[in-house]
Amino acid sequence: MHQYFCQTKPIVGQTYTLLKEQEHHAHHVLHLDHEVLRLVYDGKAFFAIATVIDGQFQCFVEKEDLFVNELEQEITLCMALIRKEKFEWVLQKATELGVKKIVPFTSSRTIVKVQKEKEMKMKKRYGQIVLEASQQCKRNYIPEVLEVVHLDDLKNYQSEDNVVANETKHQEHTFFDLKTKKNTTIVIGPEGGFSSEEIVKLEKMGFRSISLGNRILRAETAAIFAVSVVAMKEI
Repeated sequence: MHQYFCQTKPIVGQTYTLLKEQEHHAHHVLHLDHEVLRLVYDGKAFFAIATVIDGQFQCFVEKEDLFVNELEQEITLCMALIRKEKFEWVLQKATELGVKKIVPFTSSRTIVKVQKEKEMKMKKRYGQIVLEASQQCKRNYIPEVLEVVHLDDLKNYQSEDNVVANETKHQEHTFFDLKTKKNTTIVIGPEGGFSSEEIVKLEKMGFRSISLGNRILRAETAAIFAVSVVAMKEI
Protein backbone atom coordinates (compact mmCIF):
# COMPACT_ATOMS: atom_id res chain seq x y z
CA MET A 1 0.00 0.00 0.00
CA HIS A 2 1.37 3.39 -0.99
CA GLN A 3 0.85 6.61 0.95
CA TYR A 4 0.69 10.28 0.05
CA PHE A 5 0.47 13.38 2.25
CA CYS A 6 -2.36 15.67 1.15
CA GLN A 7 -2.66 19.44 0.90
CA THR A 8 -6.44 19.37 1.49
CA LYS A 9 -8.60 17.04 3.57
CA PRO A 10 -9.97 13.94 1.78
CA ILE A 11 -13.73 13.49 2.19
CA VAL A 12 -15.14 9.99 2.68
CA GLY A 13 -17.41 9.07 -0.22
CA GLN A 14 -15.81 11.55 -2.61
CA THR A 15 -13.06 11.49 -5.22
CA TYR A 16 -9.77 13.07 -4.16
CA THR A 17 -7.35 14.69 -6.60
CA LEU A 18 -3.66 14.20 -5.90
CA LEU A 19 -1.07 16.85 -6.58
CA LYS A 20 0.32 16.73 -10.11
CA GLU A 21 3.63 15.12 -9.13
CA GLN A 22 1.85 12.62 -6.85
CA GLU A 23 -0.58 11.65 -9.59
CA HIS A 24 2.30 11.21 -12.05
CA HIS A 25 4.10 8.99 -9.57
CA ALA A 26 1.04 6.86 -8.79
CA HIS A 27 -0.24 6.64 -12.36
CA HIS A 28 2.83 6.59 -14.60
CA VAL A 29 5.60 5.33 -12.30
CA LEU A 30 3.82 2.83 -10.05
CA HIS A 31 1.00 2.09 -12.53
CA LEU A 32 -1.53 1.77 -9.71
CA ASP A 33 -5.00 0.59 -10.69
CA HIS A 34 -7.69 -0.86 -8.40
CA GLU A 35 -5.30 -0.61 -5.46
CA VAL A 36 -5.64 0.87 -1.98
CA LEU A 37 -3.86 4.13 -1.14
CA ARG A 38 -3.37 5.73 2.26
CA LEU A 39 -3.96 9.48 2.15
CA VAL A 40 -2.85 11.58 5.13
CA TYR A 41 -3.91 15.11 6.02
CA ASP A 42 -3.02 16.91 9.27
CA GLY A 43 -2.34 13.64 11.09
CA LYS A 44 -5.52 11.91 9.93
CA ALA A 45 -5.38 9.04 7.45
CA PHE A 46 -7.90 7.76 4.91
CA PHE A 47 -8.08 4.69 2.70
CA ALA A 48 -8.80 5.36 -0.97
CA ILE A 49 -9.14 3.15 -4.04
CA ALA A 50 -6.91 4.22 -6.92
CA THR A 51 -8.38 3.48 -10.34
CA VAL A 52 -7.75 4.48 -13.93
CA ILE A 53 -10.96 5.26 -15.82
CA ASP A 54 -10.73 6.25 -19.50
CA GLY A 55 -7.06 7.07 -18.96
CA GLN A 56 -7.82 9.34 -15.98
CA PHE A 57 -6.33 8.54 -12.57
CA GLN A 58 -8.83 8.80 -9.70
CA CYS A 59 -8.80 8.21 -5.94
CA PHE A 60 -12.12 7.35 -4.32
CA VAL A 61 -11.99 7.88 -0.54
CA GLU A 62 -13.61 4.89 1.17
CA LYS A 63 -13.08 5.36 4.90
CA GLU A 64 -10.90 6.91 7.59
CA ASP A 65 -7.97 4.93 8.98
CA LEU A 66 -8.28 5.36 12.75
CA PHE A 67 -4.87 3.86 13.47
CA VAL A 68 -2.18 6.47 14.22
CA ASN A 69 1.33 5.29 13.39
CA GLU A 70 3.12 7.61 15.83
CA LEU A 71 4.90 7.26 19.16
CA GLU A 72 3.03 8.58 22.19
CA GLN A 73 6.17 10.32 23.42
CA GLU A 74 7.90 12.94 21.32
CA ILE A 75 11.58 12.34 20.54
CA THR A 76 13.77 15.22 19.43
CA LEU A 77 17.10 14.18 17.90
CA CYS A 78 19.83 16.82 18.04
CA MET A 79 22.29 15.43 15.51
CA ALA A 80 25.70 16.94 14.82
CA LEU A 81 26.41 17.38 11.15
CA ILE A 82 28.38 14.45 9.78
CA ARG A 83 29.30 13.45 6.24
CA LYS A 84 26.46 14.00 3.76
CA GLU A 85 25.47 10.41 2.96
CA LYS A 86 25.67 9.36 6.63
CA PHE A 87 23.63 12.32 7.88
CA GLU A 88 20.96 11.66 5.26
CA TRP A 89 20.88 8.01 6.33
CA VAL A 90 20.25 9.15 9.92
CA LEU A 91 17.39 11.37 8.72
CA GLN A 92 15.76 8.46 6.95
CA LYS A 93 16.14 5.92 9.76
CA ALA A 94 15.21 8.36 12.54
CA THR A 95 12.03 9.14 10.62
CA GLU A 96 11.20 5.44 10.35
CA LEU A 97 11.74 5.04 14.11
CA GLY A 98 9.26 7.81 14.92
CA VAL A 99 11.38 10.87 15.76
CA LYS A 100 9.26 14.02 15.89
CA LYS A 101 11.93 16.67 15.38
CA ILE A 102 15.51 16.67 14.09
CA VAL A 103 17.91 19.49 14.97
CA PRO A 104 21.18 19.55 12.96
CA PHE A 105 23.98 21.35 14.81
CA THR A 106 27.66 22.18 14.64
CA SER A 107 30.29 21.88 17.36
CA SER A 108 34.06 22.28 17.72
CA ARG A 109 34.81 18.92 16.08
CA THR A 110 32.27 19.11 13.29
CA ILE A 111 34.04 18.31 10.02
CA VAL A 112 31.19 19.33 7.71
CA LYS A 113 31.01 23.05 7.00
CA VAL A 114 27.69 24.66 6.13
CA GLN A 115 27.88 27.01 3.17
CA LYS A 116 25.28 29.72 3.52
CA GLU A 117 24.47 29.80 -0.20
CA LYS A 118 23.72 26.04 -0.17
CA GLU A 119 21.74 25.98 3.08
CA MET A 120 18.29 26.33 1.45
CA LYS A 121 19.07 23.59 -1.07
CA MET A 122 20.28 21.34 1.75
CA LYS A 123 17.15 21.98 3.84
CA LYS A 124 14.93 21.19 0.84
CA ARG A 125 16.76 17.89 0.32
CA TYR A 126 16.42 17.02 4.00
CA GLY A 127 12.69 17.73 3.76
CA GLN A 128 12.34 15.41 0.77
CA ILE A 129 14.18 12.61 2.58
CA VAL A 130 11.92 12.71 5.64
CA LEU A 131 8.82 13.05 3.45
CA GLU A 132 9.67 9.93 1.46
CA ALA A 133 10.62 8.01 4.61
CA SER A 134 7.35 9.05 6.31
CA GLN A 135 5.35 7.84 3.33
CA GLN A 136 7.27 4.57 3.16
CA CYS A 137 6.70 3.69 6.83
CA LYS A 138 3.11 5.04 6.88
CA ARG A 139 3.54 7.78 9.46
CA ASN A 140 0.76 10.23 10.21
CA TYR A 141 3.15 13.16 10.52
CA ILE A 142 6.34 14.23 8.77
CA PRO A 143 9.13 15.02 11.26
CA GLU A 144 10.34 18.60 11.34
CA VAL A 145 13.94 19.19 10.26
CA LEU A 146 15.13 22.51 11.65
CA GLU A 147 17.83 24.78 10.31
CA VAL A 148 21.40 24.14 11.41
CA VAL A 149 22.20 25.65 14.82
CA HIS A 150 25.27 25.74 17.08
CA LEU A 151 25.75 23.50 20.10
CA ASP A 152 25.12 26.50 22.37
CA ASP A 153 21.57 26.73 20.99
CA LEU A 154 20.55 23.19 21.97
CA LYS A 155 19.13 24.50 25.23
CA ASN A 156 16.22 25.77 23.12
CA TYR A 157 15.23 22.24 22.09
CA GLN A 158 14.99 20.53 25.45
CA SER A 159 12.13 18.23 26.44
CA GLU A 160 10.95 16.70 29.71
CA ASP A 161 13.99 14.42 29.69
CA ASN A 162 17.30 15.43 28.09
CA VAL A 163 20.31 13.19 27.45
CA VAL A 164 23.63 13.35 25.62
CA ALA A 165 25.54 10.28 24.41
CA ASN A 166 28.92 10.42 26.15
CA GLU A 167 31.50 7.73 25.34
CA THR A 168 33.56 8.64 28.42
CA LYS A 169 30.79 7.48 30.77
CA HIS A 170 31.37 3.79 29.99
CA GLN A 171 28.75 1.65 31.81
CA GLU A 172 28.05 4.16 34.58
CA HIS A 173 24.68 5.19 33.16
CA THR A 174 23.44 3.62 29.94
CA PHE A 175 20.52 4.24 27.61
CA PHE A 176 19.06 0.94 28.84
CA ASP A 177 18.65 2.55 32.27
CA LEU A 178 16.17 5.06 30.89
CA LYS A 179 12.78 4.18 32.38
CA THR A 180 10.99 7.27 31.21
CA LYS A 181 8.18 7.51 28.69
CA LYS A 182 8.51 11.28 28.82
CA ASN A 183 9.19 13.44 25.78
CA THR A 184 12.94 13.12 25.28
CA THR A 185 15.70 15.09 23.57
CA ILE A 186 18.76 13.08 22.53
CA VAL A 187 22.06 14.78 21.62
CA ILE A 188 24.56 12.93 19.41
CA GLY A 189 27.97 14.38 18.62
CA PRO A 190 30.00 14.44 15.38
CA GLU A 191 32.54 11.90 14.10
CA GLY A 192 35.19 13.20 16.51
CA GLY A 193 32.87 13.27 19.50
CA PHE A 194 32.51 16.11 21.98
CA SER A 195 35.33 17.88 23.77
CA SER A 196 35.30 17.66 27.58
CA GLU A 197 34.40 21.36 27.67
CA GLU A 198 31.37 20.75 25.48
CA ILE A 199 30.17 17.90 27.69
CA VAL A 200 30.41 20.18 30.72
CA LYS A 201 28.49 22.87 28.83
CA LEU A 202 25.73 20.43 27.84
CA GLU A 203 25.46 19.10 31.38
CA LYS A 204 25.10 22.65 32.70
CA MET A 205 22.26 23.14 30.20
CA GLY A 206 20.50 20.14 31.76
CA PHE A 207 21.53 17.25 29.49
CA ARG A 208 22.44 14.06 31.38
CA SER A 209 25.48 12.17 30.12
CA ILE A 210 24.61 8.57 29.25
CA SER A 211 26.78 5.77 27.87
CA LEU A 212 26.01 3.74 24.76
CA GLY A 213 28.01 0.80 26.17
CA ASN A 214 31.61 -0.38 26.14
CA ARG A 215 32.11 -0.08 22.39
CA ILE A 216 32.66 3.24 20.65
CA LEU A 217 29.98 3.61 17.99
CA ARG A 218 30.08 5.69 14.84
CA ALA A 219 27.99 8.84 15.07
CA GLU A 220 25.28 7.53 12.74
CA THR A 221 25.11 4.19 14.58
CA ALA A 222 24.94 5.96 17.95
CA ALA A 223 22.01 8.08 16.78
CA ILE A 224 19.90 5.15 15.61
CA PHE A 225 20.83 3.00 18.62
CA ALA A 226 19.83 5.76 21.06
CA VAL A 227 16.55 6.55 19.32
CA SER A 228 15.67 2.84 19.13
CA VAL A 229 16.22 2.32 22.85
CA VAL A 230 14.15 5.35 23.83
CA ALA A 231 11.35 4.45 21.40
CA MET A 232 11.28 0.87 22.76
CA LYS A 233 10.07 2.20 26.13
CA GLU A 234 6.58 2.42 24.62
CA ILE A 235 6.39 -1.26 23.74
